[in-house]
Amino acid sequence: MRAGWQSAKLSLSEFDRPEALTYHASCGDGLAFLLKEEVKEAGLEILSDNRGGVFFKGPSKKVRDFCLSSGISSGISFELSSWSDIQGPDDLYEVAAMFPFEKLLSPKTKFRIDAATKDNLQDSRYATYRLKDAIFDRFRAQGLELPEADREEPEVLFYLRSRMNQVKLFVALHAQPLQRRGHGREGGEAPLRETLAQALLRFSGWKPGEALYDPFCGSGTLLIEAALRMRNGGWVNYKSLSRSSIFTRLFGPCKAKEEWDSKEILLFGSDISEDAIELAKKNAKEAGVADLIRWKVASAEELDSSLEFKEGKIVTNPPYGVRLGDKESVSELYSSWGEALKKNFSGSYIALVAGDPSLLGFLKLKSDKEQSVTIAKLKGKLVAYQID
Repeated sequence: MRAGWQSAKLSLSEFDRPEALTYHASCGDGLAFLLKEEVKEAGLEILSDNRGGVFFKGPSKKVRDFCLSSGISSGISFELSSWSDIQGPDDLYEVAAMFPFEKLLSPKTKFRIDAATKDNLQDSRYATYRLKDAIFDRFRAQGLELPEADREEPEVLFYLRSRMNQVKLFVALHAQPLQRRGHGREGGEAPLRETLAQALLRFSGWKPGEALYDPFCGSGTLLIEAALRMRNGGWVNYKSLSRSSIFTRLFGPCKAKEEWDSKEILLFGSDISEDAIELAKKNAKEAGVADLIRWKVASAEELDSSLEFKEGKIVTNPPYGVRLGDKESVSELYSSWGEALKKNFSGSYIALVAGDPSLLGFLKLKSDKEQSVTIAKLKGKLVAYQID
């Protein structure tokens, strides 16, 4: 047996000691600096980071609380095993067949493998097949009923990664995308990804207990994400992770924390589309936060005095012209909206995500800070302004 294969004989004893594991939180392009803030605030040790996320470790309770509360993480996994001196797919099969997958997967458990391999494992699809074969053959050798490969509705999700002759196998704490939050929300015409909404909220400096207004609320994602930080003590992933067998095995069952008990409405959203507001109300109800948000059908640049929000944070995802002929009309919108902001919201702080940064000049506001991000494959920005 090759020396680099010894780790394949690891038991899963460390799987039951969460503080001994190495974790990885992934995020969207450009959001790693905000994700690092979340990790540090949770009191965890950052081992390394790159554009795609952060590797970390720490005490069990702090890791658990971070996983439950992280809004920016699109996925959180931990390293299950690693192997060196892997020269090709057949070597991967050999070491994986020695790993005690039967201690992790029960018979008929549905699992999926996502692979991003290179160098000695150039064909990610074939590497996935060989790992899958190893898992099934391991169960057959043990005389056990097989688990089930299922790409659509897995209960356990593996990540296979390789570089040169090094291979690492991770398992996700959740089988479904973390940003779903365990709710069945519907997106509108140009939905904002939940993780980007949380990144924008953090970028703005908004905290629960502070007034917040989204003048282009669409289907309500940003305000719903803010409201989720006011529920269950800020555990935005509570519904997702409390249903996960992997998370529960690591950290045990978790009980929802205290509810937000203030009767004052602090979250406000408006949109010129009545259909969008109706969808936002539906989504807020589905997420269990309908009581925390006040909605209004209104134009962002022509707000009347009936809006209850007067000052605080304005955080939003304004439209940007991606279809032919839209650019001119959207630039006019930015110009009139910029004037309305200076007229009606002096003293407020505004943060927005710009899918087309060239439109920002029409606001005629001086930026306080900026950060480049990727939005649906577009090079965009997070931008903040202090309105004087």
